[in-house]
Amino acid sequence: MQNLEVSTQNILPNQDEPILPRSAWNSQLNYLKLMFRAKKALDRIEQSAEISISI
Repeated sequence: MQNLEVSTQNILPNQDEPILPRSAWNSQLNYLKLMFRAKKALDRIEQSAEISISI
């Protein structure tokens, strides 16, 4: 019986760690926020380039 307990402990994951990620929403939301910030920055660069070209 003792051998069974030892082998079971090796198979089962640590109970403190979740088996699946807590939430895919958090990482996806952070990705979308980063993309939005990058797009805003590129739009600002494009606008300033258009202004300097027209002047």
